[in-house]
Amino acid sequence: MKYSRSILAATLMAFATFQTQAADKAAVDTHVNSYLAAGKAIVEMSITKKVDAAEVEKKVQTLVADAVWLATEYGKAHPKGEKLLKIVTDNVDAMKKLSFKDLEHEWHDLNHFTKSGSNDLGIDVKAEDNEHFTDPIHAIVHPILVLKAAQAYASSKSDEELKAIKEEMEEGLEQVEKCRSALNKK
Repeated sequence: MKYSRSILAATLMAFATFQTQAADKAAVDTHVNSYLAAGKAIVEMSITKKVDAAEVEKKVQTLVADAVWLATEYGKAHPKGEKLLKIVTDNVDAMKKLSFKDLEHEWHDLNHFTKSGSNDLGIDVKAEDNEHFTDPIHAIVHPILVLKAAQAYASSKSDEELKAIKEEMEEGLEQVEKCRSALNKK
């Protein structure tokens, strides 16, 4: 009887530990739906050529806040990449100070993690098995790229900037859906 109770206790503890690592589906859906609403509004602005950089900035704040929450939950659900995602979320303010080109190079293309002397992540971010970690990263980076393009559009009124706003935001929308799917499977 003692042996059975200890097995039961160990099983319950293991289940409780797993439960704390799983993201709450309703909370995930709330953040993803908020992200989708703000992102789709930005895409619509680009399609109608009525891009208000100040309004885009407000929406990007929402997008980034939702994406940071999702990345944090993703790290909890996938502890192997938790350190990587923490570095990303800790560097959001630094990302906002970069140019479009530098942001894309450093964070979208993951070159920040390949520099000599970069933090030891315990994983190779470019390995195929770790590719899924780019989804929460890109859900953060794409809206910031959108903001950079919207700010450039405010002065240039360039169709190239409109195209960048639309394409970068659509990619962010795709990435956040992948995050939802991965988190809701946990």
